[in-house]
Amino acid sequence: MMQKDLEERVCQGARHLENLCGIQCAVVDVRESRLVGTGEEQLFFCGQCRHERRDVINTYLYGASEAYRWNGSYIYYCPMGLVFVASSVSCEQGELCGAIVAGPLVMGQLEDSLADIPDDTVRGRAAELPNLPTARVNDLEAVLTAVTAHAGGIPHGKVGAFIYEQEEILRTLYNVQTLYHREESGGYSIEQERQLQQMIRQRDKEGSKQLLNQLLGQIFLSNEFDLERSKARIMELVVLLSRAAIDAGADINEIFCCNTEYIHEIEKMDSVEDLSVWVTGIMHRFISYSFDFSQVKHSDVVYKVMEYVKNNYDKKLTLDEIAGSVYLSKSYLSSIFREESGYHLSHYINKVRVEKSKMMLLDGSARLIDIANLCGFEDQSYFTKVFKRFTGMSPKAFRDARGKTGK
Repeated sequence: MMQKDLEERVCQGARHLENLCGIQCAVVDVRESRLVGTGEEQLFFCGQCRHERRDVINTYLYGASEAYRWNGSYIYYCPMGLVFVASSVSCEQGELCGAIVAGPLVMGQLEDSLADIPDDTVRGRAAELPNLPTARVNDLEAVLTAVTAHAGGIPHGKVGAFIYEQEEILRTLYNVQTLYHREESGGYSIEQERQLQQMIRQRDKEGSKQLLNQLLGQIFLSNEFDLERSKARIMELVVLLSRAAIDAGADINEIFCCNTEYIHEIEKMDSVEDLSVWVTGIMHRFISYSFDFSQVKHSDVVYKVMEYVKNNYDKKLTLDEIAGSVYLSKSYLSSIFREESGYHLSHYINKVRVEKSKMMLLDGSARLIDIANLCGFEDQSYFTKVFKRFTGMSPKAFRDARGKTGK
């Protein structure tokens, strides 16, 4: 659990922010998986939410975990499609212990967000939530991050944990070097590597960290602190750790997508210290991936894709580009989008484009070919075909009927 004085500072910061912006701010104790000083029934919206996948504590824990993973803050969607803003709180060792989560709120066009809520009663209550443009949500994220950093006394991101991790690593390097000089070590230990994989499967962060530091010391010493040779060996270790995280329940597509990014990241490292802190952070991230927040995670991804489509419907959209925007593989994104929304992604893109075109068609001065181009259709003929499929009439007939469709 969070230390008492830290908990009090975080709660005080949450109250000030809540009073200032009028958005409910909940404090989460990650280690005990609970809300601090707030029962579910006290949450204005979530306490009465009737979504079939309602899981209040996991929704808040997911935000805390992702905020820690992304250097202190994270904006995300719940299964209802409403927005939350989370900022993590770290203990003195730089490990995740809590968070402030602000929300829910509606971001962007109110009508678009409410349209995705099927229940009339819930839609009415959602309309009472704060409605902020994207820029103000980003402002809220920045202020919330400053509040948690001040309350915790530790900066977010790599800098906050760097001194602690570096001290631990240097101490371990000294111990391992002593063993080498005494010829008590036979070189790199495959057995310790197996033990580390097992600890990750068991989600043992403290034991994993200690054993990883020993392995890092062995890697650097056996490669005579040659940075490029050490990078190659550490990348092999990252792959092994990723397999252990998958065994522990992490999503295979997410892990493989991250591994591709890590190859580029490791190339930028220019010191043993940076490399050590980086790989320790990767290990912590793999362990956090293994916790099952799949329902919230999948909903978050789907709503982010929906938002991406709404903001880019006028452009040529490719599956590669959309999948890249949420850091997932094409096949995995297609699968969860269909599972969560009930639509193929291409169907949803056309649905958004048709809805946008309807508003333009009611403006009698706009030409059909211009409307087709402005809504991302490759030509007027294809626009007419898709429009008729969704509405039962051609764009011209829709305009002539002043928006009264047959569907």
